[in-house]
Amino acid sequence: MRKLAERLGDGRGLRYTLTQLWYAAGRKKVPDVLQVFKRVRIGVSVAIVVVAFFLMVSGAVPAGVVIPLGALVLALAIVGMQSARPWFLNVASVRMPVPYNVFRRDVIGRWTSIYNGPPPGSVDESLVKPPAVQRPRFAVLCPDVSVLACLAANEVSRTWDMALSDRIDRLPPGVPVIVLHDASLTGVALVGQARAALGPRVVPVGLWPRAVLANASALRLREPRPPESDTAFLRGEPLSAAEIEWLAEGWWSPIAAIPPAKLLAVLQRAVERVEDAGDPERRRAREVGFLTWPTG
Repeated sequence: MRKLAERLGDGRGLRYTLTQLWYAAGRKKVPDVLQVFKRVRIGVSVAIVVVAFFLMVSGAVPAGVVIPLGALVLALAIVGMQSARPWFLNVASVRMPVPYNVFRRDVIGRWTSIYNGPPPGSVDESLVKPPAVQRPRFAVLCPDVSVLACLAANEVSRTWDMALSDRIDRLPPGVPVIVLHDASLTGVALVGQARAALGPRVVPVGLWPRAVLANASALRLREPRPPESDTAFLRGEPLSAAEIEWLAEGWWSPIAAIPPAKLLAVLQRAVERVEDAGDPERRRAREVGFLTWPTG
């Protein structure tokens, strides 16, 4: 737990939420759906062999009957499981190995009782409220309250005069809106809803499926394949065929699984992009870079 806390703090005292800690603690134990299918297939095969062996040893069934019958049952089982593979992969879920409420009760609760406080650097997202910003220059729209709590705890509102909101109708008027979302059907849909309501003010940052597909270490979760009516809108979004298929199969990745340091870096780049778009001289200065001799 201390190592996870240090990693999430990035060696500079960044604050993180209990949800981010939950994802960091369990991400390496998330089951692989193909491995689960292979284990089921092996388990069934071993069970058939063991039953046939005991029937033969006990003398309940003659060996001359058990061996060919067992081989036939085993072959039929293997063929049947291979036929069922597409169905299994279509309905199988991939979720965190321990539910969040159990993690809070058994892990955080025990830590708190032993050390008289929560893990160092952590914040409880249920207790952190986004601060009011009198004159915001930017706004963040994110439906995940854990992400908003992380940003608030790391003082992005003070650093960038940034308002934080989980709803479109609570955003301040007239400022650029940076949209953070899961790589999911609802996340992609949120970007479309924000564009329809806010127009060119929207700055969609992600998390996008392409980033998850390009990163082998990204957390991938899955729910049963959604009906086609729920995924039809994806064809009108700026997504590749691979991204659409990934989402249509029920896969998703939570933005709350991104460590605070990466989350803040993405936010900073979005702010710089917005500032550069409104100030050509600033954009040119950034292109020159630090300790680069200007030319022309």
